[in-house]
Amino acid sequence: MKTNERWSDEFLSKLRTESDELADKYLRLIMADNEKSGVRKLFATMDSNDAVPPGDHFPELAEFFQLTHNLPPGTDLQRIRRGELLFLKHILAGALVLLAKSLPEGYAAPNLSQILSISNDLKTHLYKRLLGTLQLVLNVSCAGGFEPGGRAVITAQKLRLLHSGVRYLADRFRPRFKEQYGVPVNHEDMLATIMGFSLLVVEGWRTLNLGLSKQDEDDFYYVWQTFALMMGIHPPDEPSNAEYIPNDIDDAALFYDRYRSRHYVDAAVNPDGVALARANLNMLRDMIPRPLRFLGLGLIPRIYMTELMGDEGCRRIGITPVWKHVHLKRILMKIHDLLKPLERFDERDHIRFGQTIFQGMINKAYDGRVTFEVPTTLREVRRIATEKTALHPHHH
Repeated sequence: MKTNERWSDEFLSKLRTESDELADKYLRLIMADNEKSGVRKLFATMDSNDAVPPGDHFPELAEFFQLTHNLPPGTDLQRIRRGELLFLKHILAGALVLLAKSLPEGYAAPNLSQILSISNDLKTHLYKRLLGTLQLVLNVSCAGGFEPGGRAVITAQKLRLLHSGVRYLADRFRPRFKEQYGVPVNHEDMLATIMGFSLLVVEGWRTLNLGLSKQDEDDFYYVWQTFALMMGIHPPDEPSNAEYIPNDIDDAALFYDRYRSRHYVDAAVNPDGVALARANLNMLRDMIPRPLRFLGLGLIPRIYMTELMGDEGCRRIGITPVWKHVHLKRILMKIHDLLKPLERFDERDHIRFGQTIFQGMINKAYDGRVTFEVPTTLREVRRIATEKTALHPHHH
């Protein structure tokens, strides 16, 4: 099948009827004794970012974890390592693109924003939700994530069960969703989410003129292509069949163009998406120290959003693009040139630097464990960033 014929409406609509049947089957085991407490335990114990194998929490799911812990046959680990290192080299630009493009752009699709807004987390636990997403990206993109028992492997297993729990909740809290949009967290929407963490990051890196080669881009995409298969995005009962997943970065762009045209809508008919985008923008603005905001630099997040998503992309999620401030825009787009010397670090330095950046921004590290219990107030984010090195390693 030609690539440009592959992403037909007929094929993509079929993907909307399919999801992760294996995870759903095992979710029913968790809920067998007591539906509500089973789902509550699932979210309480799986919403964590430590490296504890999920089977320690749910021994009754040993078979699920056994079935899902292997990498797809023929996985090229050398290529994955190249993709991981590329992300760590450009980790600051990667975090910026994720928060100012990948996440907010996806809110333009109500089939995504309605599911994301079920828990109201982005209004009540803004930092936890958004920075927790950055943590997910680090788990998948960090060095060694695809080794046996690595963070990418464990994250895929946890997310499959969590998404199954989301489907259960959506049936109750969004009863009309299935009729309008298909199965909640279906294969098409899952693919689009994976593209947000891979293709849209690459597009943002291009806008920031990082000078990546086609091979660089494809190697980074390959990390997420592999993760997509481990997330259960495949035809029923064919866990090694990658026919649902774009072949390379160019094919990913063709898929996402079709996805945009099928699902992106105007702000006026997507209140959930607008609310999520506003919360996202507020968080970015709050991360700028108040004195700088008084000097007018509170516009920086909107400038980056305008540059990375374009005027139409911003308006679609209810954000007013920034037209003026040409000199400030020019400076911001050149800032990344100052980071070029970091690319000469050796691999260990990149790993150390990248993880330090993310820990300062996202994590509390107690006894070497990192969890999704990320800061939920700006004051806490700043305190961790400034005091992290002073924390006693056994501080509780």
